[in-house]
Amino acid sequence: MLTIFLAVALVSGPGPTAGPELHHMPSLHMLEHLEHGGISDLRVSGIDGGRSPNRTVYGFLPYWGSDTWLRYDLITILACFCVDMNGSGQISAWNGFPGVFDDAIDGVTSAGGLAVVTVVNFSSSSIHSILTTGRDTAIQTIVDLVDQYPVSGVSIDFENVSGSDRDTLTAFMEDLRYQLDLNVPGSHLSICTPAVDWSGAFDYDALADAVDAMFMMCYPFHGSWSTIAGPCCPLTGWGSTPESSTNMVWCLGDYARYAPQAHDRVVVGLPYYGHEWETAGSSTHSQVTGDCITLVYTTLADRASAYGRLWDSESLTPWYAYESGGWNQGWYDDEESLGLKYDLIRSSDLQGAGIWALGYDGSREELWDCLEESFCGGAWCDSVTDNLESRFTAHGPAEYWRNHTGEGQFYGHFYTYSISTGPDVNWAEWTFQLPDSSGWWMLEAYIPVDAEATVSYRVHGSGTVDTVTVDQSQHQGQWVLLGGPWNSQQGLSVVLGDNTGSTGDRIAADAVRFFPPTGTSPGGTAAVKNGLGLLSQNPGRYFTLELPASSVEGELRILDIAGRTVFASRREPSEEAGLAVWPSNGEVPPGIYFAVYRTGSNTESRRLVLLGP
Repeated sequence: MLTIFLAVALVSGPGPTAGPELHHMPSLHMLEHLEHGGISDLRVSGIDGGRSPNRTVYGFLPYWGSDTWLRYDLITILACFCVDMNGSGQISAWNGFPGVFDDAIDGVTSAGGLAVVTVVNFSSSSIHSILTTGRDTAIQTIVDLVDQYPVSGVSIDFENVSGSDRDTLTAFMEDLRYQLDLNVPGSHLSICTPAVDWSGAFDYDALADAVDAMFMMCYPFHGSWSTIAGPCCPLTGWGSTPESSTNMVWCLGDYARYAPQAHDRVVVGLPYYGHEWETAGSSTHSQVTGDCITLVYTTLADRASAYGRLWDSESLTPWYAYESGGWNQGWYDDEESLGLKYDLIRSSDLQGAGIWALGYDGSREELWDCLEESFCGGAWCDSVTDNLESRFTAHGPAEYWRNHTGEGQFYGHFYTYSISTGPDVNWAEWTFQLPDSSGWWMLEAYIPVDAEATVSYRVHGSGTVDTVTVDQSQHQGQWVLLGGPWNSQQGLSVVLGDNTGSTGDRIAADAVRFFPPTGTSPGGTAAVKNGLGLLSQNPGRYFTLELPASSVEGELRILDIAGRTVFASRREPSEEAGLAVWPSNGEVPPGIYFAVYRTGSNTESRRLVLLGP
């Protein structure tokens, strides 16, 4: 069990203007490194199950890990943590490298993965020296590490970088890339990047061109510095507004805005640890009244089993509470919450998932099973292009696109405001991963709540551009048909611009999806009374859907996040609303699903978050 009691001064930075949650979060990598003082205590064993992940699984292995058991085949990048670099660019502490990592390196590389050494520095002034006066020495030191030791690359973990060193950090990484390619061809180069860049020190777009991976440390949201107990990595929520930078969805949106072409470089690092606090009460958002301890997953899972595992529907994470001389709360991630995060990583076309830290799950199997289920299946393919995906691009000044995490198909959306004259300043573009590039397809756009502009969706297909006008204020929370079928032989895309002829109306950009025209009636109408209703909790373990009355036959489909049908049912025309309950048993895996109800040319949908049994 790891325990950290360290006072940390909170520093407001010049980062995103996203509300009162603007705090510079201290680095857990630094805190744990300081706690263990460079004393190595690592013994590794494991197995090779013969699996091959279809995305990066990037795990940090700390030198203090004691007896650590690994599934070698499920690790594509093993980051040996760590060696210290001083301001002169020289190694000042080896922390057992490479000897204590030998067994892990052999196991992962034999299973087809690669191993890298992590070079760390956590001091702003020292990092400045590395990037300036110590630059040549530092680069040569790193090249020698990769060349002379049994690793295939390096992970740069420089934290607390000053905003004034933004350009020098980028130049350093570019020069390091050049020297590695010149001296040790084929070497891997990655860099640890913050969940939220408070100091403005990381040029995501430029760094993505220089590195093979950016490891987003997406677990700083609660810790020993917190005044309210809560999750290390909320998937959603936990801010004062839907635009607060307080969760994973907001962070992914920030990367998508400022590095729109960097999806294949982003690895989302997730926590295999959590925290337990003394609190004022047993409810969520309770004030911290005493100590905080940092605990590894095995301890947290055992305590949740003993005290009763609870589920926070706001952050989509587990927690527990118990009374012992006052209330105590523990917050963490487990296979259910990590599975939801892995779903979002896959649906957003990101390079993969990261782990801080390997070994924190002890000999338990469930987190390994979750990785296997999430990343060892078939190639990912879906019918939806969402605002977090690589096939979506928010053009124009990134600061004019706002990042909203309160509502949308995948937990959030972007929005901007309309202009009345001139060319578009900001515009959104959706492309698609079509199963048949010569086919004909129908298109639908999802309109988030709070959209208010009358906009023109420009559909580019078959060398022509067709315009579909939609009053977003009349279709909030709904899928809207953009017509079709559209010929995709010369490509298919949708563009939404901000020049609407009026000023200051809120334009939402979220998801557009395609589906085959079979069974649809373009241009037809159907008398539909009311809408597709949801009469049960969401997220939930089952859903009761109210199917609207309709003068024509209807069809209900439940789609998984890949757009595959997992349930279908037809309904005869009826003047009375009907009910459907799904799922009917506990055999459906938890995750994100979509209830889609079609009547003639009308389509309505609901996003459903199915919890585990």
